[in-house]
Amino acid sequence: MFRFANFLFQPLLSGGSAQLRVLICHDVPPNHLERFESTLKRLAKSWEFISPEDFSAMIDGRVPIVGRKLLLTFDDGFSSNRIVAESVLDSMGIKALFFIVSDFVGLTDASEIKRFIAEKIHPGLLPDRIPDSWSNMGWKDLEFLLKKGHTIGAHTRNHARLTMIEDEAKLMEEIVGSGDRLSRELGTRIDHFAYTFGDIDSFNERALEISRKRYKYVYSGLRGNNLNVKPWAIYRDAMSPNDPPNLIGAFLEGGADLIYRGKMRKYLSWGGA
Repeated sequence: MFRFANFLFQPLLSGGSAQLRVLICHDVPPNHLERFESTLKRLAKSWEFISPEDFSAMIDGRVPIVGRKLLLTFDDGFSSNRIVAESVLDSMGIKALFFIVSDFVGLTDASEIKRFIAEKIHPGLLPDRIPDSWSNMGWKDLEFLLKKGHTIGAHTRNHARLTMIEDEAKLMEEIVGSGDRLSRELGTRIDHFAYTFGDIDSFNERALEISRKRYKYVYSGLRGNNLNVKPWAIYRDAMSPNDPPNLIGAFLEGGADLIYRGKMRKYLSWGGA
């Protein structure tokens, strides 16, 4: 149903049938790994997974967007991301973009890791409710991902909700400091940034202004088709490993896009568009 509706109305809304969409993933628990792989394989039947480099070229207008293209991203830097990269993405030939919370990388004490997750990534969740499988990648894991052809992006220093930060220096450190540290530690450019939580109330005009000066590409958590978008206003569709494939497919077909158009207009107004 959503594909049929998208087929009818998308050309009127965007000037063509091409689609360029981005998926957000987070932790993939061990008991969901097989299901996650099955979901990706199902998506690959109707979508072409593209690399972050190809996505950037399409956003920049250097490469035309033809057909149905899909970029896979992972937020936060959970240790399961490396497992997915090795056991699923490698065999499928998928190159993904990993948005990393820089102060989360390298934590080694189990209680400290759980406390960080409970206080910053999943605020309100008690540390003793954090599954043991929830852990973080280290710097060696990120180096491994780069060697495998994946791309690293920044996701703030502490997974901070940027609209809650009033101090200018702290805001700069969360946005700029995260990318700069990742670049220093890994010896690579960090051109991609995704703000945390992804909703329109977790970002604002000042945070966008800082982000645009440091990064070439800024990603939201607002759903939509990235056809003729600004590189600092990229849509992304969230998915969970336990989401039914039909639900994920419905979102990718644009089933919820209209809900986010007004929010993206507000977002664009911050950048003068």
